[in-house]
Amino acid sequence: MRSSPPKPIPHLNTKLRFSLIATYVGLAALILLFFAWNFLRHSGPNWVVFIAQSLPLAALLPGMLTGYYRSFSWLCFVILIYFVKAVDGALVSTAGYLDILFLILTVYIFIAAMLASRWSQRKAKETPYV
Repeated sequence: MRSSPPKPIPHLNTKLRFSLIATYVGLAALILLFFAWNFLRHSGPNWVVFIAQSLPLAALLPGMLTGYYRSFSWLCFVILIYFVKAVDGALVSTAGYLDILFLILTVYIFIAAMLASRWSQRKAKETPYV
């Protein structure tokens, strides 16, 4: 038995565009936070740590820029690793405002990427193949 097509979501294009922009803004903010942590420290810049922190996010960027929904799903999985580190850093007694910002950004990116992935999938189902 064939299932019925999904009901159209009102304003799907607007929701998708908003979630894509929110994801890109969150990623840019997270990479800027990594930059601030690694290059504005008293001990001097640390390129190796910056690259190690940014490379997993940068690896997903080409697929995200093409709008491939699986890249956003993978971003949700990858950002969970950052979330664990952010919770660990935010709950120690020496936590600073950057640690709290890191935690907020990981939650923000996870939600935005999850919505972008879901709405991209729905958009693909509503768009007929020619």
